Amino acid sequence: MSLSSTSESRGSTTLLTSLYARFEPLRDAVEAYGQPIVSLIARLWMAKIFFDAGWSRVNNWGSQEFLFGFIHPVPFLPPALAAPITTVGELTLAVLLAFGLLGRLSAAGLLVMTMTIQWIVGATPEGIENGIAHPSHYLWMLVFGLLIVYGPGKLSLDHLLGKRS
Repeated sequence: MSLSSTSESRGSTTLLTSLYARFEPLRDAVEAYGQPIVSLIARLWMAKIFFDAGWSRVNNWGSQEFLFGFIHPVPFLPPALAAPITTVGELTLAVLLAFGLLGRLSAAGLLVMTMTIQWIVGATPEGIENGIAHPSHYLWMLVFGLLIVYGPGKLSLDHLLGKRS
């Protein structure tokens, strides 16, 4: 390494440090205001998907045993048990997630449901035939993973209750 390349390297490092310092307030503002909004949007988006699915089950309750028996069976649960467990899980966890109450726990529950849909139900012959496994489930799993790791954000009941305790 020559002397001129060493001084060029120091100069570019100084320039990068200067640019980083100049944009640090912008980065801090995006983190302070953007993260809570993005977390809220992610929670509401995922909650709506699962709440709508659960509500659809309630509105079509008479067909749920058939659906869980023949269209998307859960291999380790009888249809009469899978239908109510899934419905209660979808509705309850979706509401908790939307409000950010027990946010990490509700995201974890919905993540387990999504993984079950994708890799267990979707892998059954009926699941394959009916196209239960879907690429969008991987995006859902990513969103749930981020909510588990980073929490539901400042615009959540978890955050509000945490400040009071």
